[in-house]
Amino acid sequence: MASSKTVQTECGCANIISAAPCQSDPQQYETQFSRLRSFLSETEISWAKEVSCLLYPLFVHFHLDMVRCGLKGAVDGFYSRFHGTFLQDSEQRAIIEQLRHILTAQDIAANPKLSAFLEHKYVVHLTEPAYNYLLRYLQSEDNGALCRAISTHLQLEVTASRRTDYQLYGAAGIAATAPNATSSWTGVDGAESGEGMEVPTEIPQNEAALEALQDCIKKVREGPPSLTTVCFYAFHHTEQMLNTAEVSANSRLLAAGFDTSTVKLWSLRARKLKAKPHQADVSHIHLACDVLEEDDEEDSLGSEIKTLRGHSGPVFRTAFLTDSSGLLSCSEDATIRYWDLGSFTNTAVYHGHTYPVWDVDVSPCSLYFASCSHDRTARLWTFSRIYPLRLYAGHLSDVDCIKFHPNSNYLATGSTDKTVRLWSTQQGTTVRLFTGHRSPVLSLAFSPNGKYLASAGEDQRVKLWDLASGTLFKDLRGHTDSITSLSFSPDSSLVASSSMDNSVRVWDIRNSHGGTPADGSSSELVGLYTGNASNVLNVQFMVCNLLLVTGTAQEKTEQ
Repeated sequence: MASSKTVQTECGCANIISAAPCQSDPQQYETQFSRLRSFLSETEISWAKEVSCLLYPLFVHFHLDMVRCGLKGAVDGFYSRFHGTFLQDSEQRAIIEQLRHILTAQDIAANPKLSAFLEHKYVVHLTEPAYNYLLRYLQSEDNGALCRAISTHLQLEVTASRRTDYQLYGAAGIAATAPNATSSWTGVDGAESGEGMEVPTEIPQNEAALEALQDCIKKVREGPPSLTTVCFYAFHHTEQMLNTAEVSANSRLLAAGFDTSTVKLWSLRARKLKAKPHQADVSHIHLACDVLEEDDEEDSLGSEIKTLRGHSGPVFRTAFLTDSSGLLSCSEDATIRYWDLGSFTNTAVYHGHTYPVWDVDVSPCSLYFASCSHDRTARLWTFSRIYPLRLYAGHLSDVDCIKFHPNSNYLATGSTDKTVRLWSTQQGTTVRLFTGHRSPVLSLAFSPNGKYLASAGEDQRVKLWDLASGTLFKDLRGHTDSITSLSFSPDSSLVASSSMDNSVRVWDIRNSHGGTPADGSSSELVGLYTGNASNVLNVQFMVCNLLLVTGTAQEKTEQ
């Protein structure tokens, strides 16, 4: 029978279980008690042994409840099935044997020990992990009778265990901070009855196992990382006209910019790209002379690729919004365009630069975006205004790349003048100037923890800068051609770089491992990926630590 129940914590306390009263059902007592006993006996987790202290008081109260409700047949079956579980303990056996002769409510009233069970709450001491373990079980299925008995007749005393850096899952708590779990029943005044009992249920902490675990964790942290999985998207038959390619954060879309002034979108899922209906689109007015039946059919069914037209020059860079609802593109025509990915239309054009725009980047929360140009400046924009909010001037030549810091308070720019500058987003002033590159800087990347900035370019070196001190942290060598893209792993421990030498290299910036590789690369190199590609354009670490690589495939020459 379905019963109304609520299992929750109240008023911020972690040791309260409340349940709505449930009607007497001859089968619910035996079913729920049997299920709980099987659940606790079939697992080796120490918390289960600790929670097993509840079985004795629950058995007694279930038996007494059924007697008071006049369920004689159910009482006999319940007692004969489960009473043998509690006969090994002398204290419990005395109470269990008395239950055999209890047939009516008058018999309960005449027995002082059983009356005490009903008048006073039975206290069970649990550690916090064991209590949470019990809660998860009670919430998993229909346990109305259990919840009612616990809330009415039991008092759970929960001891919060002090957390340590390394705590074994097999232990219920740390011996030095969490006392052994015990169970007893007390009177209303809180004094422990002479009939009470103590049952230690905690397994002592295994010091050798703890030391072994600490040693394993240390080896994982300080040892070489596991190689990441790489997924390579290759473009065929681009005829050297592909300039950029990027995958959206949700891994559903792939955008590419071409010399033909177009931006193309591909669906990376089984679903086709389908534009939402326009409320009012004056650019699609059907005249009598127009024949648009085929286009209408394609729009209604969707397609695997969408072509976005609007620029009047080559498209050099694209950038998705963080929620993948929109796309920015910059072009040789000195404009930046915003594309609505719901309708696949151009909804805004941003003017401000006077020369080709090389790069564009979106802030982490998509509140702002920034661009850099051949006009030697970088600019800050907001989506709601078509003119720039800030202008960052200081570089002596083209500003080739731009990136937002994870906190959006800073911008980094790399230039053909071989320098990297860190700007205050709001003040528009330079707060760091990094020098050391011997050629133009083509790519930048901030670590997700905000501590480091990686820069690379035509000098074939990846340089890591410590933002706090403003000094060079690491200089990674290994590529044999210009580096086109950089990306940090989500935990900031790895940095990936792609190059025109058709390779992708992964570096561990925490430590160097072993000696110098045979090809002369830095000792921080932990992964080298090469393939049949003529040009690797972009690398992106995704949230799941998957490394996505985009580039052009090497075309086979006819013999």
